[in-house]
Amino acid sequence: MIRINLLPYRAARSKENIRRQVSVFCLSIMLLLIVFWVFNGFLSKRVERFSNRLADIEKEVDQYEEKARQVEEIKKKLSALKKKIEIVNQLKMYRKTPPKLLAEMTKMVVPDRMQLTMLESSGDRISLQGLALDNETIAAFMTRLERSPLFGNVTLKSAKQVKRFNIDMKDFQIACSKAAEQSAENKADK
Repeated sequence: MIRINLLPYRAARSKENIRRQVSVFCLSIMLLLIVFWVFNGFLSKRVERFSNRLADIEKEVDQYEEKARQVEEIKKKLSALKKKIEIVNQLKMYRKTPPKLLAEMTKMVVPDRMQLTMLESSGDRISLQGLALDNETIAAFMTRLERSPLFGNVTLKSAKQVKRFNIDMKDFQIACSKAAEQSAENKADK
């Protein structure tokens, strides 16, 4: 029988298998590296896209913050303007009261018998101070004030004897309130 030595063939075959496995291993590593490189490129493009989008959103936020600041400034100016308008309306409402009060007060004064030295009005309260020749003049003045539709709750705070202009006179203080009719008139003016 003829013997054939198959050992070199097996050795060559095993070398061929090893070479094939090394080639497949190297190719799979190269393929894996290529896949990682492509995936890295994909992720870097995605990160770049998101960072560009984030930059655009930050620009929009800055624009909206600027608009919000402008709106706040406009609101402050509007609030200040409303306060000014309210003050002007109050001044318009109260500008008629002092002249009307003084005009009415001149009608109440007893001529040649008394003089007013001070008139102070705060809110609904009025304080009067003056000089009169006698108690009857003060009483007549208080009666006129009570009869007037503009004044109410007339009370004499004090009356003292003083010497002025070499004449004995009465220094008096009267407190009264603005009548409800005047308050209703002010509300009607509003």
